[in-house]
Amino acid sequence: MIYFLLATLLWGTSFIAGKIAFQTVDPTLAVMFRLLISSVVLIPLTLSFFKKKIYRLSKRDFLLLTALGILTYPMTFMLEFSGLSLTSASSATTIIGLGPIMVALIGALFFKEKASPLVYLLGITSFIGVALMVGNADLESVSYLGCLFVFCSTIVVAFWVQLSKKALKKIPPLYYTPICIQLGTVFGLPVLSLFVKNWTILLSTEGVASIVYLAVFCSVLAGIFWNKGLEVTDPSKSGIFLSLEPVFGVIFAVVLLGEEISFLSAVGIALVIISAAVCMLLPQTTKESIEVEANFMEIENEKI
Repeated sequence: MIYFLLATLLWGTSFIAGKIAFQTVDPTLAVMFRLLISSVVLIPLTLSFFKKKIYRLSKRDFLLLTALGILTYPMTFMLEFSGLSLTSASSATTIIGLGPIMVALIGALFFKEKASPLVYLLGITSFIGVALMVGNADLESVSYLGCLFVFCSTIVVAFWVQLSKKALKKIPPLYYTPICIQLGTVFGLPVLSLFVKNWTILLSTEGVASIVYLAVFCSVLAGIFWNKGLEVTDPSKSGIFLSLEPVFGVIFAVVLLGEEISFLSAVGIALVIISAAVCMLLPQTTKESIEVEANFMEIENEKI
């Protein structure tokens, strides 16, 4: 699960890089540039995938990858940005903390994934930790519609986390990530362009560097790390690590920007970290591990 830690660590740095990038360009436009740069950087890997004929994509595979690309990038970003534009950042972050619970619920309801009660308990603990970490939101700045958009984004995330597991059984993470990002970019940019409020671009070295960093490190590398971890881990457990993203964001803000955190925020951070640590100690219960165990038992029975 070290791959999940690396992915969420990089995603956590996106809070600071995003603050710098958004000073020079519209947030949605920054996302579009981020996806475009990521897609271009990953072209060699995509060409290598088809040249080496690692896996022959069927029409069904292509549709699944296209759906995953749209859900993982433009759809998730669109819902989160729409929600954040209407409600307070603290209320939105609190709702995003529902991610671990949502991943487990969607897995149980739609993908027949059996998560242990402990996984649900860890998910609830992570949510409480995120809620304590961001503090109480200003009720006057809370929008029910904005909160609904953010809540829908957690559902979308839960679905693409579960669906990614199926795709990763056929395509290695090193090649799945670029194909997914590129398909999401091609089909998602026209939709994202509708949400750009300001097309003015104020070029600066810091702004360009931030967007490039978001593309290369927070999209490309973080995506590969996350998918590599998801390849060998239960989706329900991976959801717990989603709560670490705001934790790393707060830690980097304290270290690099000199921001202060309250005692309750520190307690919340501790709860999320403890939940992730316990999750790392849980045994695997994926279908693959069950099948391996069943095959092993069958071989042993034949010996007897």
